[in-house]
Amino acid sequence: MAGRDFHRSERARVVTERSTPSTVRCDYADVSGSRAVYLTFDDGPNPFCTPEVLDVLAQHRVPATFFVIGTYAIEHPDLIRRVIAEGHEVANHTMTHPDLSRCGPAELQDEVLTASEAIRLACPKASPRHMRAPYGIWTQQVLAMTASAGLTALHWSVDPRDWSRPGVDTIVNSVLANVRPGAIVLLHDGYPPDEDRLCTDTTLRDQTTKALASLIPALQRRGFVIRPLPQLH
Repeated sequence: MAGRDFHRSERARVVTERSTPSTVRCDYADVSGSRAVYLTFDDGPNPFCTPEVLDVLAQHRVPATFFVIGTYAIEHPDLIRRVIAEGHEVANHTMTHPDLSRCGPAELQDEVLTASEAIRLACPKASPRHMRAPYGIWTQQVLAMTASAGLTALHWSVDPRDWSRPGVDTIVNSVLANVRPGAIVLLHDGYPPDEDRLCTDTTLRDQTTKALASLIPALQRRGFVIRPLPQLH
């Protein structure tokens, strides 16, 4: 587990040091017109974590966008249907969560297109509008493939690194310290396939769920409104 944490931390360091291309949307500060905030969840659906996240969102009656991994959508179509039925959005997080910068053109195309197909097969009412590159690693080839698939490339502006389990208070305080109108908040309701063994531990996302339960009312007390991602087209 420590080795995997190091691997993921190293990827996170690379993303932090690498500038995100200007064509990738990191927030909606220019279009929100209010103190809107957007909650997004990566790496699900997970049969242990995703239902708990959905329960918290339902309790507070706020929307979110779930960037799902295609292989998990195939394994857990009931969760994709639940996400849609409860008024949330499902978006593309590739089929197997690779570092897309290391993929050739054919593999890149397959990762993006097959994931969208898996989402639609799981729930015909789902219509992915957005794609988020695993690890937030964007290249011009990834951006071109995203656009050709009819998807909008979406990054984030607030990352509390909840996947590293820094503590509930740390997650909440990190978001509150960095959130601005139009912010896109990155959280996680699962793990990538190469960490699949960890997904069977029901406690590994408990910090995210507990933080979310505190974070939503804290944002609202500060005058923020949690909204669905805007329709720009």
